[in-house]
Amino acid sequence: MTSSVENRTHPVPGATARAVVRHMLRHPFPGDHGAAFANIRPHYRLTLDVGDSGRLCRVKDVGVSIRFVVTLPVAADRARMTGGVRAAWDEFAGFARRHEETHKQSYLSCSRAFVSRARTATATTCSGLRSEVRKMFDEARRSCEARQVPFDRQQSLSVRRLRLFDMAGY
Repeated sequence: MTSSVENRTHPVPGATARAVVRHMLRHPFPGDHGAAFANIRPHYRLTLDVGDSGRLCRVKDVGVSIRFVVTLPVAADRARMTGGVRAAWDEFAGFARRHEETHKQSYLSCSRAFVSRARTATATTCSGLRSEVRKMFDEARRSCEARQVPFDRQQSLSVRRLRLFDMAGY
């Protein structure tokens, strides 16, 4: 299993907490589940090698490679922010970074679990096995994506309690 990360930024203009938060709420990043402050998108590649082993076809090798595209907010007018606003922004930016890192670890965990299950799969034909493993892979991806939703829901409540949002009056 391998992974890589492509980092991108979502510029957020404004020098005051109110201006920054207002901009983020009015111009959110288009996330996978709606409006977002930050985002991570996994792009998967499955490798699979199967072969006959007696009367069954078995998995010889299976791997998942994930390229993560992580988009994080960046303060476009950081130099114009007061020390207090900058500190509140940094707290928010750190929260966003940790949030997306948690998603990444969850995706990796799901993929490791899939690889472990796929290694033990067998079928009477190799074409049937290839089909079954691909089906397992698609199901694992959907299940993993569904795991992200409750985490996002819980975190959306936490982010609004950060100092930046308090300073902005939200």
